[in-house]
Amino acid sequence: MSSLALSACGVGNGSGIPSAVGTDVKAPRQYTAPREFSGLAWLATERRPAAGSGDEPQQVFLVCHDARDNDAERDLPRLAIVRTPVNTDGIRIQELDVRFPSVPNDLESIARVPGRNEALLVESNADGSDPDPTIYLARWDKDLNVEIAGSVPWPETPEPLVNVEATAVATVHGRDYFVYAERRQGSDTTNINMTSLTIGRNGEITFGTTWTSIPFTAAEPPGARPATGLDIDAKGNLYISSAYDPGNLGPFDSAVYRAATVRPGGAIGASLHPVEPPQQIARSSGLKVEGVALVAGSYPIFISDDDEDYGGLLRQLRVADAGGGPWRLPAD
Repeated sequence: MSSLALSACGVGNGSGIPSAVGTDVKAPRQYTAPREFSGLAWLATERRPAAGSGDEPQQVFLVCHDARDNDAERDLPRLAIVRTPVNTDGIRIQELDVRFPSVPNDLESIARVPGRNEALLVESNADGSDPDPTIYLARWDKDLNVEIAGSVPWPETPEPLVNVEATAVATVHGRDYFVYAERRQGSDTTNINMTSLTIGRNGEITFGTTWTSIPFTAAEPPGARPATGLDIDAKGNLYISSAYDPGNLGPFDSAVYRAATVRPGGAIGASLHPVEPPQQIARSSGLKVEGVALVAGSYPIFISDDDEDYGGLLRQLRVADAGGGPWRLPAD
């Protein structure tokens, strides 16, 4: 009976909605989610007005994908530029064809170097399965053309290198410091580790041999990996994401904390100080946050998600205090 009714009204278009006789029938459009966003770094603010955007600036980010060096994923792009929306088309994603000196294996984080058009692209060590985990130096010009300017093996670390998804670079009194934390699957506590960092004009990367470390415990979400993303603002506040990941279809859960501060002093010229207790600034139920990025070293703060089979997301966080008002940093 229903097919007779459709024939009487017009030609079915596959959606259950009849179309007029004699018109072209087009198949319904299908969409897929963006690939996972495993690491995130802010690149630029574009203030050129775009259609539908008014005067709202467009934020531009570099994201990395955690593709493995295997037959299935070896040829997949590792990097993309992502822009915040200007209309209902959503975020804009431009996959990059960047030449690496070796095939990247499980890039899980990006550590932007404050004040320079440089970032470290960091392999995670893939649960200890990578025989030669590498850290690459990316540089970009004013037109956001990205190139790899150098690479170096992971330095000797203060604890076994297993799986790192959280890295950042802090600058203190003109000197750079590399900060990382193991994701520490199966524990709610990890260590935040820091050493000195020098990046040469020709792309040479040199790490210090002395480290300073502090513990960080993620109270929420239950069962989370305590460290999946990391960024540090211009005042030395360290923000870290924690994420619960039960498998490719979730359900996921995440939180973002102000976990520590970086200050001058100590054996390497900078020191880590825990925020006690860590200040949870946002929850993201249903999402697996793996990237944290501040805009030009301050708020707003953005997250990127690696939601496995659901794909990737870029979102600005609403940072609120316990009463629902705007969250503010404590006075210096």
